[in-house]
Amino acid sequence: MPIVAVVWGGFFLINVNVAVIIPLLPFMRRDLDLGSVEAGAILAAFPVAALVGNLVLGPFIDRYGRKRFIAAGGCGAAVTLLATAFAPDAATVIALRAATGLFMPMVGASVFAAVSDYYPAEARARITGYVTSAAPVAMLLSLSLGVVSGGLLDWRVALAGLAAFAALLAVAAMLLPPTPLALRATLPIGPATYRARLLSFSGGPDTRRVLLAYLAYSAAIFLFLGLYPAWILEGGGATPATVGTMLFVGGLGGVAGALLAGRLARGFRHPLGLCAVAAGATAAVALLAPLAGQGLVGQALLYGGFAFGRDLMLALMLGGAMLLVAPTERASLNAVLNALFQTGAAAGGMASAWLYAADSSYTTSAAVAAALLAGAALMLRRIAVRQR
Repeated sequence: MPIVAVVWGGFFLINVNVAVIIPLLPFMRRDLDLGSVEAGAILAAFPVAALVGNLVLGPFIDRYGRKRFIAAGGCGAAVTLLATAFAPDAATVIALRAATGLFMPMVGASVFAAVSDYYPAEARARITGYVTSAAPVAMLLSLSLGVVSGGLLDWRVALAGLAAFAALLAVAAMLLPPTPLALRATLPIGPATYRARLLSFSGGPDTRRVLLAYLAYSAAIFLFLGLYPAWILEGGGATPATVGTMLFVGGLGGVAGALLAGRLARGFRHPLGLCAVAAGATAAVALLAPLAGQGLVGQALLYGGFAFGRDLMLALMLGGAMLLVAPTERASLNAVLNALFQTGAAAGGMASAWLYAADSSYTTSAAVAAALLAGAALMLRRIAVRQR
């Protein structure tokens, strides 16, 4: 099996795992009789546990290689996701989401470090674009099929299917070649290792800015999308099936953005320069969404533009970030980026609920998401200027 297919599958898994809970949560609330506190705990359990897992696991992945951690993480996630599908109550779901947060970082922290391990520098932008196309595909399935399966079938079906995919990924990862020894860290792992890595990432002006930009990006995306399907449904002119179809069609723009990232980046001296432009344009699209009303055609076009910018940014930011550190620190940086993504996703999802409760026109939600993307654009532009 091609290496890129396994790495693509790993990135798909971690994105679906984060995104699928949002459209499934209303149906989980109905079937498990969840209150607001319990629903919030289900959203928060995974990113809190994954934050710890990512920060702890990075140096181990740098030292022992990506292959074994992708396999172990996929296996563990398969068990916890399947158990979640059969969970009888809120407490069990919360505990299992936290357990998934300990296994999923094994996969997530290895993905883009593996791209740099297995492919030469001149091919990485193209390969990174291919791999990040998993994110829009994951978002397509999570938002559209999540709404459809939760409304027409059962939310447990979606989680059982994801568990099966995680098990297949674990088997495929066992066939990968090992990480070359020259690209593995050799120093002992201890408190000094974590301190040195975190100080290195937070102390360097460019790595600090890319981390902050990625956090802002993650929060903006999930803030905007958190109750976006519900806002369209509440317009009264759509059903869950038609909204799912609209999100699927519009989400194809994301696939295009990821696949074109490497080609478009050739016109810029640094990929983060194009990423800054994409962030500004995506912010503008977010602002336009509530002004266009809740019609399916207009929102499909705007969502297509939003998804294009979202996934173009993702490919460029992750690929550009790996250029800022040494090979022996890539998994650690990948892990920190994943932790920030999950933190931003949780914060954005919860903020989406609060802002929508305060303003059901979606204007406030879109404006705050646009402001976060504009802030990310400024930080990314500064990195690109410094890296010329």
